[in-house]
Amino acid sequence: MKKSKAIVTAVAAVAILVFAGFGYAKVQAYNKARQAARAGKRDLSVTVQTARVTYARIDNVSTFNGDIQAMRTVILKPKISGRLLTLALEDGTPVEEGVLVKKGQLIARIDDREHKAQLANAKAAKLAAEATLAVAKSNVINADAGLLNAKASMEQKKADKKSATASAESAKVSLADKQRELTRQQGLLAKMATTQQTYDQAQTAFEQAEAENRKAQAAIAAADAQIRAAEANLKQAEANLERYKANVQEAEASLQQAAANLEQAEVNFSETRLYAPMDGVIGMKHVDPGTMVSPSTNIVTILDMAQVKIIISIPMNRLASVVPGKTKATMRTEAMPGKTIDCTVAKIYPAVNTTTRTAQVEIRIDNIVGEHNDYLLKDGMYATVDVMIESKPRVLAIPSALPIRNLSRNIVYRVKGNKVEAVNVKLGIRFAENVEVLSGLKEGDEIVIVGQHRLTDGCDIKKLQGNNLSM
Repeated sequence: MKKSKAIVTAVAAVAILVFAGFGYAKVQAYNKARQAARAGKRDLSVTVQTARVTYARIDNVSTFNGDIQAMRTVILKPKISGRLLTLALEDGTPVEEGVLVKKGQLIARIDDREHKAQLANAKAAKLAAEATLAVAKSNVINADAGLLNAKASMEQKKADKKSATASAESAKVSLADKQRELTRQQGLLAKMATTQQTYDQAQTAFEQAEAENRKAQAAIAAADAQIRAAEANLKQAEANLERYKANVQEAEASLQQAAANLEQAEVNFSETRLYAPMDGVIGMKHVDPGTMVSPSTNIVTILDMAQVKIIISIPMNRLASVVPGKTKATMRTEAMPGKTIDCTVAKIYPAVNTTTRTAQVEIRIDNIVGEHNDYLLKDGMYATVDVMIESKPRVLAIPSALPIRNLSRNIVYRVKGNKVEAVNVKLGIRFAENVEVLSGLKEGDEIVIVGQHRLTDGCDIKKLQGNNLSM
């Protein structure tokens, strides 16, 4: 009996709870219905601003930093040692930093007294060498004449011998005739067939022929002696000529040495004056007048600043788009705020840095002369260069901040009536505030440009009043 009452009590409790819950739900539904009735119908559309996709000019510009450098830098050094006498232009203007100089203009002087004395000695030595050479050449001329005389005398002596030989042959023949006649007269006299007188005459004639023969032989011997003397004179004349010719060669060598010494002395004397090797500006003065200088001493540094160069480093993957003489660029520097200078890539250096994999590119700019006749672009200034890597005059473009990055996709919302659809676009070159659209959109498509971050695919939109439909 008690168990039956407990069951009835439990069922009654559950029934009360169910009816209580159902009543609470009805009350909540009633309250929500009343609130919705008071609030009216809810608008879930997103307010956006739209624009049409159009063609635009896209320039692919890369920015690089570099230092402004002089086109040429020359450190002026002396070629000789000495005391620096002056460091000034010919008009007395001191040579110091910032002074403009012209090519060939006197810059400095070194004490020249010692070099002037050396120059005078060298000139005197050359004159002496010239005189010695003149004497040597005169001796050669005289020796040559002596040789000719010796040769002529030799020929004369040979002719004299030939004449003496001929006379000796004649005397020999005459002697033989006289001897035969004497022998014949002796035979006749023995037979008493001739007279004593005739025999005596033959005897006298024979003796005269013997005397003539001896005389002729003596003449030949004398001629031989004269020929030997002439030969000795000829050899002496030839030796004299060779010796004087050697003297001429020595004198010529001495003269060449003296001339070389004179030229060196003139060069050393000229090097006491230092001239500007080019037009430029004094970048640094290294020494003051009175200093002892030598070939290793820096006097001044001259900078060619009429045109300057900027060296920038460009990655290898962009080098193919850079063409010397054609690729355009603009330069700006903090020294001239708000001003840019148009320029062109001048050249690409042949070596690539193996660490950074970049190549050095040189850009040249004509310098600007300021109000105080000085160059505004100075060596060592920091510069920023914008290089036009690529330019496309007519491409589909949208604002570069518009696409929403979603993993590997770039999302742009295209308008379809009062709704939008999410379009995956492929992008190309970025420049300034624009980016090239390679695929996904076409000219005239209406896209959301403001409010896109609150959109989802298929979302309802409401265009902002006064919406501008051009980009």
